Amino acid sequence: MELAERMGFRVVKGRGDFNGGGCRVREEKVIVINKIKPIEYQSKTIVEGLANNGLSEHYLIPVVRSYIEEDLNIKI
Repeated sequence: MELAERMGFRVVKGRGDFNGGGCRVREEKVIVINKIKPIEYQSKTIVEGLANNGLSEHYLIPVVRSYIEEDLNIKI
């Protein structure tokens, strides 16, 4: 979540009947995570939110970049 914060996102965790994802609240960028979902789903939600907002401009160690692009099937 540190990368999300450096990219200007606030990460909010909650429980409920929702999927989660990135959004804007007024001028603030927010990624909402559902604690009930499996950790893999939570991770993918964070990465998707970041990938749509300039994740490619940040250094990621090769194993993390590979995981995102190959395992999660998200192009960055």
